[in-house]
Amino acid sequence: MQSINNQTLKIISTIILVQGGILLFWFFTSENFFSSLGFSTLTNVSFWAWCSAALVVVLYVWGAASISTVSEHMFKFNKLKYLALVGALVSGFFEELVFRKLLMDYLYEQGFGNFIQVIVSGLAFGLAHLVWGGKALSAAVNATFYTFFLGAGLALVYIISDRNLALCIVAHTIVTGLIEPGLIKSALLNKLGYFKERT
Repeated sequence: MQSINNQTLKIISTIILVQGGILLFWFFTSENFFSSLGFSTLTNVSFWAWCSAALVVVLYVWGAASISTVSEHMFKFNKLKYLALVGALVSGFFEELVFRKLLMDYLYEQGFGNFIQVIVSGLAFGLAHLVWGGKALSAAVNATFYTFFLGAGLALVYIISDRNLALCIVAHTIVTGLIEPGLIKSALLNKLGYFKERT
């Protein structure tokens, strides 16, 4: 188990370093980095947008909790969990900037409607999680399938909130903070079968 913990530690650390490094680059090279995130207007976001974000968080976390390793580590606070919380914050910012702000705003500027924006954002987000298939094809399929729905859900939140990225960042960070490091450990232990936990 110590080996699995060390591997999980390395994976989370790598995510933080890579995504955090890119975020720092954007921060230092962008004139309006913080203003584009929407935290200053978060209080103006509609009640329904908050409800949709809460629904996405609850449904995704509830589904992920069916994996024993995820539920075991959800509220288990230790060194690995603290690092996972840092990783959740970094991923929340980085992935929402890429898959919601940059991708969906680009599609919007190209004249694509909300439906296409949601589907493409969800697909791109799901395909980016193919990397979970390091141990088995079933893990890649599982991760891609479920993260498609998370990505599409967050894309809907982005639209319902009048494209306020901060709400998506908050929701994404909460989801990742709750399901990690358990989800990474389940992949390393080869517990992710086709749409269910492998026993």
